[in-house]
Amino acid sequence: MKVILLEDVKGRGKKDDIIEVASGFGMHLIRENKAIEASKGGLKKLDAQKQAKEKEQNRQVEQAKEDKVVLEKKPLEFYLNVGKDGRVFKSVSHKQIIDKVMNDFGIKLDKKKFKNKEHINTLGITNVEIELAKGVVATLKIAIKEQ
Repeated sequence: MKVILLEDVKGRGKKDDIIEVASGFGMHLIRENKAIEASKGGLKKLDAQKQAKEKEQNRQVEQAKEDKVVLEKKPLEFYLNVGKDGRVFKSVSHKQIIDKVMNDFGIKLDKKKFKNKEHINTLGITNVEIELAKGVVATLKIAIKEQ
């Protein structure tokens, strides 16, 4: 019996795989809503889901490209206290960058997508890379100035 997996099944396959199984196990997977029969209707449904998923990914990539243009136009400015010897007392975290981008541009970022893992604690302009979507990486210019 051929079935289309609706979720990952350990030792058998991943979601959307079409696998050949014994009819008893296939019926078990169908009853548990872990698979559907690989009939013409099931294959059409799988194809429609794949096309919808691909269309959504393409939309996200296009939106990310637009966001990249906006984010790379001008540097984000942060003001920090500096001591007499030029040492910066604090640092700028990824959370602060995310909040500033949201407030200034209305663009939502994910802190897990930052390529640079350390906080910024030097005066001047620092480039920070962040992956906006698969294959779209924006380079944010972070300007740290003395308060």
